[in-house]
Amino acid sequence: MAKTTDRNSLPSRRALMGAALSAGAWAALSPSVLRAQDLPTIRCATATPGFTTVFYDVIRDRKLDEKNGFKLDDPVLNASIGTLFNDFVAGSSDVIVASWDPVLTRYQAGVPCQLLCTLMTADMIGIVATKAGPQSIAALKGKIIAAPQQSGVYRMTRAIIKELTGEDIETVAQVQNADNPAQGVTLVIADRADAAVAWEPMISSGMQKRKDIDVIFSAGKSFREKIGADLPYFCVNVRKEMVAAGMAPKLNAAFAECVKIADTEFDAIAVKYAARTKIDVDTLKIARESGRFKLQYGAANDPKVQATLTTASEMLARQGVLPRKADPGFFAA
Repeated sequence: MAKTTDRNSLPSRRALMGAALSAGAWAALSPSVLRAQDLPTIRCATATPGFTTVFYDVIRDRKLDEKNGFKLDDPVLNASIGTLFNDFVAGSSDVIVASWDPVLTRYQAGVPCQLLCTLMTADMIGIVATKAGPQSIAALKGKIIAAPQQSGVYRMTRAIIKELTGEDIETVAQVQNADNPAQGVTLVIADRADAAVAWEPMISSGMQKRKDIDVIFSAGKSFREKIGADLPYFCVNVRKEMVAAGMAPKLNAAFAECVKIADTEFDAIAVKYAARTKIDVDTLKIARESGRFKLQYGAANDPKVQATLTTASEMLARQGVLPRKADPGFFAA
């Protein structure tokens, strides 16, 4: 007897077409899914509180990483600057956003690391004090200065002051270590320090909390007056393994676009990421409006960037902060 088939048990033409379309869509999508899964993952870190985590967040949220052929991992946010650098040296981080000179110190000591690009200028760093406190470098004599001594901010500020005035703040004043970017300003607010080496947006945050706080020395302004160029400060620093793997152009492209977005959409970026920075929105906007908070991208292979940083490194070397000036190998190609 011929076998009969129940028509109701057969899939409908619509179901068959739907299945075919679904299979076709999956076939079309699966290569991109596989490509996303196969992208190299970049481990990154920075210090907190502060604005630098925003660079990572914008890259991840706008998918600038995937656009440029890599996957940026969730950033590690370190409350201790010492831990940030120690992890980088140990190879726990592939990329860190930090100042360039402590990375140069480690490069010169044999750590496989390089400068990738610049993000902000040194206009953001300086020394703050209350109006009743010291109002000049000369007035710091015998005073207590709170400063994150392991940070490039402190090292750069100290070197520039010594270069321009001949005064070593560690000789004329008592320097008290601060563990992170905000602590020094907090000590000034509480009258537990006479001055603090700090950077934006922590400077503007302190000014919001105590109206009589002011900047008595600007590292960026002082450098520009002497050299005639903007001094890069916060930068992207990479392990050499990243450069050897061909990641430098991809990372540079992502950070270049990221800085452009952060610069042109600053107010919206401030609102969206204020909680991540641990700085309130109004303070971020005030820092920006003050002119001290300048976003400025520059690739490490740009001759102008190299010339400025080489000049700055010569200054630091003269003051004993660095053993020697930066050589061409410090700048990632």
